[in-house]
Amino acid sequence: MEEISNRSCFIRIKERLADNSKLLLIDKDGSYSRQQAYEIYSGLLNELSSLINKGEVCLIAPFVRKETVLIAAAIISLGGIVLFGDPHITLEDYLDSIKCKTGVDVLIGFKDEKWIVTKDDQDNELSLTPQKLVKKPSYIAEKDIPSLYVLTSGSTGKSTLVAISEFAFINHIVREIDDIGQDHTCSYGCLPLNHIFGFALYLQHLIMGKTIYLSESRNPDLALDMIEKYHCSAIGNVPTFFHMLIEAQHKNPRDISSLKYGVLAGGGYTKEQFLNIEKELGISLCSSYGMTEASTVITNSPSAWPIEERCIGVGTPFPGVDVVFKDDNGNIDPNEGEICFKGYNLMLGYVEKGELVLPLDDEGYFHTGDIGMKDHKGVYHIIDRKKNIIIRGGENLSPYTIEKKIIRIDGIKDVVVTGIPDEKYGEVPAAYIVSDVYKNTDELLKILKKALPKNEVPYILIIDDNIPLLSNGKHDRMRIRNLFIGKDAKNK
Repeated sequence: MEEISNRSCFIRIKERLADNSKLLLIDKDGSYSRQQAYEIYSGLLNELSSLINKGEVCLIAPFVRKETVLIAAAIISLGGIVLFGDPHITLEDYLDSIKCKTGVDVLIGFKDEKWIVTKDDQDNELSLTPQKLVKKPSYIAEKDIPSLYVLTSGSTGKSTLVAISEFAFINHIVREIDDIGQDHTCSYGCLPLNHIFGFALYLQHLIMGKTIYLSESRNPDLALDMIEKYHCSAIGNVPTFFHMLIEAQHKNPRDISSLKYGVLAGGGYTKEQFLNIEKELGISLCSSYGMTEASTVITNSPSAWPIEERCIGVGTPFPGVDVVFKDDNGNIDPNEGEICFKGYNLMLGYVEKGELVLPLDDEGYFHTGDIGMKDHKGVYHIIDRKKNIIIRGGENLSPYTIEKKIIRIDGIKDVVVTGIPDEKYGEVPAAYIVSDVYKNTDELLKILKKALPKNEVPYILIIDDNIPLLSNGKHDRMRIRNLFIGKDAKNK
């Protein structure tokens, strides 16, 4: 694993890509070798240097394309701040959603097969031609100024704008790639750019000179086709997408024997689900736990670990990241509590009206809001979100624990448990379930009563074909909770 250093995005790209003909970036429109990517990146530096000033916020259209990653890398290298739009809403709605947090100085979009930079109401076309570098960016990655803004909403529905430095982001993502087997030849990526997991995956491959196929589609059949065509050996995504791949492969088998490694993050899973993904796809999984505020990863289990240790939790703290558990009084507990961390990967803060706000406790730790524990082997486990805990008649219930019990029932494919208001108990559990076997809620409720303690049995059920998802593939818990509130969904 690389040592933490202040070497910039630019100097790392230059060292890895210049004078090398190996295939690097692939998308539906073609491919770039390392040398081609470096020369186009150099051209972008030349052209953007006259349009972007240090510290300016640059909003980029969120298209997952090879050029998008190069444009973002060039902006970071020039001292600008990268912010990706949201592919699920209009530009006007997106700008409205961030107006109380930050302004936007530069818009970069893809119009009529051309990349256009708009500044001060003037449009400038990017040539995307290979060029010799004229403008030489800094060799030093700054620690204290933002290079990346990421808008997060998660399952709570409350949006925050996270500011991350070049130093934190670049160091963290290049060190993470060592968790994947070093013999992987090509990765497959279809994560959204406006989420930290996606941009981290794409930029780390660019910086490290690792081949990757970039796709804007989350269609599992397309993924399997491209994995077969390009002999992809690694893939990173949320648990839901891995389940989609397995189902699509069962219906229409492809030769995906080239797959060797996977990175699993962004959602909960059971030991059984983990083992099933490895078995069905023939891969070795690296499980991770992280968040945008941590520049991605807080804990992880490298693929080189024995499977009996990788399948039971989310690994151990990433090297250089200080992780502790704290109780409700702020005291450190050695084994269980709210997960708190600090380290080189910590964000600069939340952007609020153009200012940075970094909420830390007296010991300098950031509180994640996630409840975790450490087992006798030292492996970390996520118990639940602090805000997700269901308080039923004064008793704390963990939706995550209930979900793990329900998912083990034969015929259940996916489940989300949430708390809903109740006059007698204050809150009670409700379950949104995906099943090919059970369609009648009364029948399934009888089975749940046998499988669960009385206080964990859902009061209301919804059985559906799919779980509502956020744009990053995580379960949309806020939407699911809203579906239950005020409705008797028992007989849906």
